[in-house]
Amino acid sequence: METQAELLTADTELVQRNKHVVDTFFTALETQQFELLREVFAEHGRQLNPYVPAGFPPSFDGSEAIYRQYSSLPQQFGQMRFPRTIYATDDPNFLFVQFRGEIDIKAGGKYENDYLGTFRLQDGRIVEYTEYFNPLVMAKAFGIPLQ
Repeated sequence: METQAELLTADTELVQRNKHVVDTFFTALETQQFELLREVFAEHGRQLNPYVPAGFPPSFDGSEAIYRQYSSLPQQFGQMRFPRTIYATDDPNFLFVQFRGEIDIKAGGKYENDYLGTFRLQDGRIVEYTEYFNPLVMAKAFGIPLQ
């Protein structure tokens, strides 16, 4: 039978491993090593985008769809930076991240927005990532009419 201290240590270690997985997601974007996305997302993993403007997908379903989405970004974007803080919760498999997107646009200019992401993990892989951001900032940066 495990003691309270052993359970706490196990949870702390799991949180640290999960934080590393989430950090690897951001590192993959910043370094454009998009193949890492296949490693950090579960095959059935999803990214939910609840506040995207019309015409943008509300989700990417499956690790391959997530890989295709992000690996296409260098066509329009240069350097991407995501200064971030990763927070644990009472559930070691649920983390949230406060971050800022600082993205160079190849056509000129920069896109910057503040984000909150929630990450649910299972067996060391992301099974659900929900990305919250200000859609007004996005629409203005890319000239997207809001309805």
